[in-house]
Amino acid sequence: MAMSFSPGRLPETLSYIAGYKSGLALSTIEICDHLGGALADLVIQSDTCGVRLRSEEYEQIYYRLLYRIGYTEVEYTGDHSGAWMYQKYKNHPELFATYKAMLALHHEEIDGRIMAAAADQNLLRLISPEPFITRCKAELDGTGLVMAYEYLQWGRLAQRVYPWGSVQTTEWESPIALAHLFLASDQQPEKGRFIDQRYIDYLSNNADRLPEMHWRKFEELTAEFFEREGFRVDLGPGSNDDGVDVRVWRPSTKEGSTKPLYLVQCKRQKAKVEKVVIKGLSADVQYEGAEYGVIVTTSTLSPGALSTISARGYPIQVVERDAVKTWLELLRTPGTGIIRY
Repeated sequence: MAMSFSPGRLPETLSYIAGYKSGLALSTIEICDHLGGALADLVIQSDTCGVRLRSEEYEQIYYRLLYRIGYTEVEYTGDHSGAWMYQKYKNHPELFATYKAMLALHHEEIDGRIMAAAADQNLLRLISPEPFITRCKAELDGTGLVMAYEYLQWGRLAQRVYPWGSVQTTEWESPIALAHLFLASDQQPEKGRFIDQRYIDYLSNNADRLPEMHWRKFEELTAEFFEREGFRVDLGPGSNDDGVDVRVWRPSTKEGSTKPLYLVQCKRQKAKVEKVVIKGLSADVQYEGAEYGVIVTTSTLSPGALSTISARGYPIQVVERDAVKTWLELLRTPGTGIIRY
């Protein structure tokens, strides 16, 4: 099947898809930046001359864009048949036998119910994978259970990214501009208390851009993490905060408590964090009676800063670049990738 796009229509379609699926508003330039290489060249060409694409070419562009903007944790390959699981297990006789048995149970417990309920959309929405999971666990032990979850996750991802339907896993009130992640913006998050979930999903696939995000957005990301860990959190004003960006209390602490558990200072930068920052935060911790200070940075601490913490016994914990990346993995929308074991 071939698809024809008049001049400007392909980038317009891709922009609509990004907004509809992920809730992010992207310009043509941003779309091309994320596609890169030959795919970006094709979109640029189509903007002025139009283009004719085979369906598989369009799908490649479509899947690449959804992955690059954080909508999926892995780049979907367009395998709607689940052949990747067959390839994974076919050369291992025992695992392959378990795989085939798992598929048979799926056909009995899910496919059969879908066919029976196809005429009634209300019944279709009520189909649960629990009986399938229960039987896999009972009849196929741990290996079959792992395969069952793997297969269900793949099916969910396939449905999530399907390009020829209107599946929308989240209904956004309005798209937010990706550019606002890197610029000052007072737009309130639609999903999330401090920073919008769409930015978290984007950054989880583009962690190399952490040092580019606006410093206020980095403070919001830090506050969001502690909030979701169950702490009571106060995000500072962003300026004239005396060097304390986020204050964190234990969940049980009453409102109005003057002694926080943590004082957090956020350093969104490429340069290493120097010891003067450590000394300043230590003084703040002592002044406010907090138990710890926390440095959260998109970079790392300098050797001098690390030795200062150790030598002086400062009550300071450090969350450096790689740990922030782990935060993003924990915070991203669940169910957006295939489980690999």
